Amino acid sequence: MSLYKQVKRINEAEYTINRLIYKHYKQYLDSGITTQQAVVLDIVYLAKRITVGGIAVEMNVSSSAVSQLIAKLEKSNYVKREINLQNRREIFITLADKGLDYFVKQDYVEQQIADKIYSKLSADELDKLEQIVEKLKEIAVKEL
Repeated sequence: MSLYKQVKRINEAEYTINRLIYKHYKQYLDSGITTQQAVVLDIVYLAKRITVGGIAVEMNVSSSAVSQLIAKLEKSNYVKREINLQNRREIFITLADKGLDYFVKQDYVEQQIADKIYSKLSADELDKLEQIVEKLKEIAVKEL
């Protein structure tokens, strides 16, 4: 079997799993935000607080594009802007109430997936899967 066909089968299996998870947990995952807005939320969540410029660097887009995304997320109470008291010209972006709730729901879904799906794998299978996924992540970071 060719590498391409095998990768295609792996990707199709992953897509099916993700589609089934989304369908089953749609009420928790369907927040009405765009993919780009979700990426912004993920960046802010991981950073805890970050500047618009920092988000732009992470997303490889312009600060003005990020500002537009932030404005929409702020209007919907997903993020908030805070002035840096040490440098009043600098604005930090942090999660607001709906942004925090977004990640509470994500954590709930991840716990459910762990309990209903991953718990069916042996400890050895989970260890191997984790090693493979981590290795793929390292390769992707290096190559992309």
